[in-house]
Amino acid sequence: MEFHGDRVIVNPLRIHQDTVNELEHNLLLCYTGTTRRSDKIIEDQTRRFEEKEEPTLRALGEQKQLAMDMKNALLIRRLDDFGDLLHSAWISKKNISPRISNNWIDEMYEAARKSGAIGGKILGAGGGGYMLLYCEFQKKHKVIEALKQLGALPTKFAFESRGLQTWRIHENVRHIAVSH
Repeated sequence: MEFHGDRVIVNPLRIHQDTVNELEHNLLLCYTGTTRRSDKIIEDQTRRFEEKEEPTLRALGEQKQLAMDMKNALLIRRLDDFGDLLHSAWISKKNISPRISNNWIDEMYEAARKSGAIGGKILGAGGGGYMLLYCEFQKKHKVIEALKQLGALPTKFAFESRGLQTWRIHENVRHIAVSH
C-alpha cells in the first residue's frame, strides 16, 4: 500500500511462490502473553506526531523507507536481508513512542535474538499482543524454546492467498456430516 496525500494505491506483491513458502517456513508468530489498550498507544503516537517531536517524525520516515526496503528484499528473494530489515524496523518503531514496547517485550525479543532470530517486531500498536520473528529454519526450535521458557506462546499460522473469507450457516441445516 502506498499513501499519496488522500490517495491510496494498493499493488499486490508479485513474490515468487518459493520465496513465500520459505518466508512462511521461517516466520514465527508468538503471543506475548499480555494484552494492551492500543487506543492509548495510538493516542500517544498521534500526539507526538502532531507536536512534531523529532524522534517520532524521524522514526516514521524510517518506517516508510524500511517498508520499501523490505518489499524489495522479498522481491529479489533476499530473506535474511528481510530479517535484518525487520530488526531495524523494530528498533525504529520503538522510537515513535515509548509505549510501543516495555521491559517484558524487550526481554522476549532479546531472548529470541540470542537464540537465533534475525529480526522481528511487535504487531499492531505495540504494548503486548503478538510478536512476529524471522529465524533461519534450523534455529527456529531454539527460539521457540527460549520464548516458551519466558511464558510466551508460539502460534501456528499460514499465509492465505485467497484473503479473508466469511460465510453464513443456513439456520435450517440441522446435521452436518463429516467424513474422514
